[in-house]
Amino acid sequence: MRPEGLQPDSSFVVNMKTWFDQTDGLGILHHSHYVLLMERAQKALFVALMQKDTLDPAIAPDVYVVVRDLELHYLKPVRPECTVQIVLRVTQVRAAGLTIAFEFWDQTGKVLHARAKRTVCRMDDKTHQPTTWSEEFRARHEALLSPNV
Repeated sequence: MRPEGLQPDSSFVVNMKTWFDQTDGLGILHHSHYVLLMERAQKALFVALMQKDTLDPAIAPDVYVVVRDLELHYLKPVRPECTVQIVLRVTQVRAAGLTIAFEFWDQTGKVLHARAKRTVCRMDDKTHQPTTWSEEFRARHEALLSPNV
């Protein structure tokens, strides 16, 4: 299992435990929980890069976002309870948009459970309209760009 955090290849790794109460009727991780794992993993990336662990837009305006697009492909079921390794790669940074690719691996790194891609749009917390990323946010995410994902 790769260690958590930023990797030499500019990806970001988060390890998360899944639980029995997240299963569906077949005893596998319910599809909706992949999205929850993505949310938690992306927040971990934001915290690591921006050094702010808050959702308060007054303190961290770049985390005031909405999901614009989500693509999720289920490949092999996850059977909780286990640890899932989530690998994030920044694939596109636009004026107000950020696209991140996600891979859900088993602990050994041999079984790819799912692949996803999600775009978030930064919003102004007063007007609730799209607005540009801060220079710091943009620079830190552009430094991790992996456009070939």
